[in-house]
Amino acid sequence: MKSIISFRQFTKITIAGVFITILFFACTERIDIYTNQSDPHLVIYGYITTDTTQHYVRITRSASYFATTAPEGISGANVKIQNKETIFTLTEDPENPGLYLTEPDVYGVEGETYTLHVSVDFDGNNEPEEYTASSFLPFSIRLDSIQLEMSEYFDDRLDILVFGALPENSDENYLSFQAYRNEYALSDSLINWGLADDEYIDKKELKAVSCFSLDLEEEQYQLQKGDIVSLQVNSITEEYYDFIWDAQTELWGSNPIFSGPPANIQTNIQPVRKENKIPLAGFFTAYSFKRKGTVYNLSNP
Repeated sequence: MKSIISFRQFTKITIAGVFITILFFACTERIDIYTNQSDPHLVIYGYITTDTTQHYVRITRSASYFATTAPEGISGANVKIQNKETIFTLTEDPENPGLYLTEPDVYGVEGETYTLHVSVDFDGNNEPEEYTASSFLPFSIRLDSIQLEMSEYFDDRLDILVFGALPENSDENYLSFQAYRNEYALSDSLINWGLADDEYIDKKELKAVSCFSLDLEEEQYQLQKGDIVSLQVNSITEEYYDFIWDAQTELWGSNPIFSGPPANIQTNIQPVRKENKIPLAGFFTAYSFKRKGTVYNLSNP
């Protein structure tokens, strides 16, 4: 089953830790590994959602694996997002090179397809290269409420349960989940997002479906009475689901530990001209979301 929710990552880490311990005591021969610098990649990552806000596209140059600095932002690009009726022109943030923003009143519409257009001189030859990517904006779920309940699998984990329904006009549903505590993101990177698809949620009605799990032994998850816990449920495309899954697999490592080498993380960013051979990475997506919160108190768990 391809679905993943946060508490399953705990099991993955535990298994990996056992294997690493065994290898540590079993292997005594020193092995020197020599790595070569790979060509830098052009990285384009951005999105548009149903929220009315400043959406962004970030354009950077990839750094080496052992680099200790953030990837270099690429300035001077022309960036646009459009559907069949509207074109949104993005403006570079003067304080963050490579970060391109829409106006603050922009929002996406469910059921529409959005296309990203980027023109940027990555190789410095004064001839901008053209790139594009498209994404359908899926229909959102009906999110009635969320509930907090101690996990039936782990004594130190608090599950977030969802009540609502999947959209009636979607045959396939791919969801991602982000948790918040008093508006502070508890899952602020892809590796901590929860994922689910129709293999995990096989009914339209969502009745106490466990979608996220908080490890109460970690400081950031140690809730206090009166804290507001929120869950954001994103309706995403299958392509973006696969991108997140691949990124999480790459970051967590293969399981079992002796699996084959990972493949490159997919991207939907494509050059307009086929003769363009600049290495690419990143993703552009559109998604809808709903968000609900509940007050944590001593009686919740």
